[in-house]
Amino acid sequence: MTKTSLSSVIGTRVPPETKARFAALAARHELSESGLLAKMVNEVLRSNSAGSCDSTADGVAADRITLRFRTGDRALATQRAHSRGMKTASYLALLIHNHVRDTAVLPPNELDHIKVTGARLAALGRQLRMFGMPNTLPEPVAPDLGETIARVRREVEVAREATAAIVWRNLLSWETGAGSRHA
Repeated sequence: MTKTSLSSVIGTRVPPETKARFAALAARHELSESGLLAKMVNEVLRSNSAGSCDSTADGVAADRITLRFRTGDRALATQRAHSRGMKTASYLALLIHNHVRDTAVLPPNELDHIKVTGARLAALGRQLRMFGMPNTLPEPVAPDLGETIARVRREVEVAREATAAIVWRNLLSWETGAGSRHA
């Protein structure tokens, strides 16, 4: 490798004892730690066929990223993911996807909840259609009218509360900070 060629950094964290042993090994070979690591990487890559590992922009490895959290952020992310019924990595991937693509994709369980709410509203619509029928219905239907109206009101309230809860959780989740200013 020449000094004019471009290079990238490969780094890792190791315990202090491992670093000390690695530094001693590099010194025995009259190399810097960086030089020894570069030789080791080149040897591993040379001994493995180049076609067996795809780390280009089109490959899977290029789609992976490692994050370093600030103190306490991992626990908070895990809590938020858990509260939404998701794994932490899935939650973070969805969060990043929504941010970089400027979208508002809901987690799958919340989307399912909205679908259930839609089904409830559809059932409500079917019940309300009964009120649009001509007044030629037999007499026994009329005594059930009060019960039907009460059932419709309950279903509307359940649907409204479920939808409001989903919207509220999404607003809190996507706000900067912990959403505490709305609580």
